[in-house]
Amino acid sequence: MSRFLKSKAVKVAAGIAAAGGATVLYLDYGRAPNPSTRVVGRKPLVKSAPPPPSRAELVSRLNQQFDVLVIGGGATGTGTALDAQTRGLNTVLLEKTDFASGTSSKSTKMAHGGVRYLEKAIFQLSKDQLDLVIEALNERGNMLRTAPHLVSVLPIMIPVYKWWQVPYFFIGCKMYDWFAGTQNIRNSTVFSKEMTSAIAPMMDCANLKAACVYHDGSFNDSRMNATLAITAIDKGATVLNYFDVKQLLKQDGKIIGVRAVDRETGEEHVVRAKSVVNATGPLADRILEMDADPQGLPPKTPQAPKMVVPSSGVHVVLPEYYCPRDIGLLDPSTSDGRVMFFLPWQGKVLAGTTDTPLKSVPENPVPSEVEIQDILKELQKYVVFPVDRDDVLSAWSGIRPLVRDPSKAPKHGDSGTQALVRSHLITVSPSNLITISGGKWTTYREMAQETVDTVIKTAFPTRTDLKPCQTNKIVLLGGEDYHKNYSARLIHEYHIPLKLAKHLSHNYGSRSSLILEKYSESDYNKLPVTLAATSMFRPSHREAHEENTLSYASFDEPFTVAELLYSMEYEYTRTPVDFLARRTRLAFLNAREALAAVPGVVELMKNEYGWDHATAARLKQEAEDYIGKMGISPEKFDVEHFVVQ
Repeated sequence: MSRFLKSKAVKVAAGIAAAGGATVLYLDYGRAPNPSTRVVGRKPLVKSAPPPPSRAELVSRLNQQFDVLVIGGGATGTGTALDAQTRGLNTVLLEKTDFASGTSSKSTKMAHGGVRYLEKAIFQLSKDQLDLVIEALNERGNMLRTAPHLVSVLPIMIPVYKWWQVPYFFIGCKMYDWFAGTQNIRNSTVFSKEMTSAIAPMMDCANLKAACVYHDGSFNDSRMNATLAITAIDKGATVLNYFDVKQLLKQDGKIIGVRAVDRETGEEHVVRAKSVVNATGPLADRILEMDADPQGLPPKTPQAPKMVVPSSGVHVVLPEYYCPRDIGLLDPSTSDGRVMFFLPWQGKVLAGTTDTPLKSVPENPVPSEVEIQDILKELQKYVVFPVDRDDVLSAWSGIRPLVRDPSKAPKHGDSGTQALVRSHLITVSPSNLITISGGKWTTYREMAQETVDTVIKTAFPTRTDLKPCQTNKIVLLGGEDYHKNYSARLIHEYHIPLKLAKHLSHNYGSRSSLILEKYSESDYNKLPVTLAATSMFRPSHREAHEENTLSYASFDEPFTVAELLYSMEYEYTRTPVDFLARRTRLAFLNAREALAAVPGVVELMKNEYGWDHATAARLKQEAEDYIGKMGISPEKFDVEHFVVQ
């Protein structure tokens, strides 16, 4: 069979490697799209859009004076950049690695108020805890409104095994609804044992009395983070990944900017700003240590964290049959008193989380086998079949953002819990460094709003041209003109399988059509030969031939080469890990498939970016090292050769 397909209508859709080779997905564009289909009340699909400024263009802006400089490209950092820019402040953001490379890509994927916090608020008569719940419930509504393609409503069951607990949990769920007020998304209810068994046949219902059901939001955290970054750029901000801040620049004891190094080129840049925000999450202490030095330099020896109280939260991903497709499960009290979720996410099941104290904050935390087994042991209590370690498709560890007020923290690195802050914390140092830390994903927008309020109060108290906060009404890129059945429009327009249409619409929203247009724009002859497989894979509903031996059903992960091309052009993907772990979630959903896809991704990016052989080899090794530590069972993984068995 010819290596290349002559017809311009058939283009590459994905490169997913199998043992010893890669499988390439093709889409059938043999028939022209339907003539314009009438869609009442909907705008035409977006089939072209100017690309954002190139990375080189963004770097060229660094010689100007900015109003605000944000250090850190996680949820809060990118949210702060978007807020500041849309108020009228000229903003720059510098991220050491990639957007969401730390905790912001390793959450429980829940946009929620926190039912456990509500329970504490009631029994501890804590107004602070109750305020946290109400704040988060309000922000949950904002996330559903501003990123409708990335956030969806998810029912969650609480299994009840004693009759007296049924009214207890149900009243708690109804209070959760009530405190949400107008932001309540759906009303809580109770399922009988029979109903629960029908909805969740994998659950052991032998001793079950009922199941209380409440509703929260589920979302794709790293895609949300990247979308915040590109939305901020779209609004005029200068946002750069792979820029490492090496020094805080000071004048008369006040911060006036930073010295940063472009990690791609090694070039050093002095970036000046009237206000500097430390939004580095679990690494906030490192910037605070630099701030404590008169020259703005980091200490020569690593210091114990004073603001951040680090602990590891591990999650695992399992096949879809471990949980109902459209409803999650909450274990309200594990054997060690924690709360654990088992949730459907991106076609798989997400289970977690653990809570293991740490003495320091690692750059890339790795889940331990003990933590993985703890989660599987809790899950075994609820399912009727044996939980198999080999079923773990991926596992990861994130650092919980619990913080203490550094002004009240112990002086010698003691890990006591005095001065712990249950919500977020904003501090202003004598040099006017503004630090935002703590909180959770759901409240990122409000944290950003309060941070920019502090920036204005500190650095721009007399400016009258600034707008009030705009982010509660800004729809993020991809959310414009999006609706929950957007996948149907893609199917009718492009004749693609439902699974791919859902994948694209739920991760890219109304920008999905830009990706699909890349199939017809791309020239397969320019793609690396190493992406080609020994067998052509064409999931066509209209064409069958003896060489088309694979079916679409056997293509488990609908990630495509077109997404890689799109992410490089529109989303500042710079490394294979950026694409495999964060712009798409393949590494988080199926580490074995992601590991096997590394060579093809590296080869394509090498061609697009003009990497030399040494750079390509280094980035390939980094990707294999990163993904190889994501919980792959040793029995399924040859560590030395990175070969899926």
